[in-house]
Amino acid sequence: DHCVITNVGTAHIGLLGSVEAIAQAKCELLAEMPTSSVAVLNHDNQRLMTTAATVWQGQTLTYGLEGGDLQGQLLSPQTLSIEGRQLPLPLAGNHNALNYLAALAVAKIVGVDWSALNKGLAIELPAGRSKRYDLPNDVVILDETYNAGLESMVAALKLLAQTPGKRHIAILGTMKELGKKSSELHQQVGKTAEELQLDALLVMVDDPEAKAIASGTATIATECFSHHEVIVKRLEEMVQPGDRLLFKASRSVGLDRVVNQFLKRD
Repeated sequence: DHCVITNVGTAHIGLLGSVEAIAQAKCELLAEMPTSSVAVLNHDNQRLMTTAATVWQGQTLTYGLEGGDLQGQLLSPQTLSIEGRQLPLPLAGNHNALNYLAALAVAKIVGVDWSALNKGLAIELPAGRSKRYDLPNDVVILDETYNAGLESMVAALKLLAQTPGKRHIAILGTMKELGKKSSELHQQVGKTAEELQLDALLVMVDDPEAKAIASGTATIATECFSHHEVIVKRLEEMVQPGDRLLFKASRSVGLDRVVNQFLKRD
């Protein structure tokens, strides 16, 4: 048996109380593994690496974009260079490249040849998970409405900013289960959008904490909404040819309804 731990972040911090507690809970798995197992760990996540070292002294294979036993390099958002190979990524972006590296590490451990990956890997994901829609007039939707935490939200915003196009617009909503840290973490999302110099930000305020996203921005045109239908109408008014749109929030916010209504518009 082998173990893969891909990340330690803020997801479920409202339940566990701190990032340290989240790391300890994830690394409980390592403490139960046989000594003959291999732990596959994300080198780029320092909290994970530090915590894992306190409970696991067995064989470890690390991976990452910044270092590790298996270090990859992103040549583009869609192409990964690793051990002399250039592999097309099934999903674009740094965060997806890290997950792909984790899979490559497992393949290496169990003796699966990478050659079959040279032509690419096709995957099927449910709606709301890394789904891309290429619409008429060169409008692109990045649908990430299935769920959201701080780390995945930041990763999705970076992917939006890296997606070539004329304007980059984020339609965001609440990240759930963040407890006392909720307002602070939502504000960080707004600051990230500001740093990435997005062109517009639309926020679905189903929860007071979501307003903190808007408070993290200073120069971005930001609008808040309390009804899904109003967001759809606003998008119909504002979207122009060449725009890139990201939709992301926790599942219960229901931004998937906005995506579906916008896709069905005349």
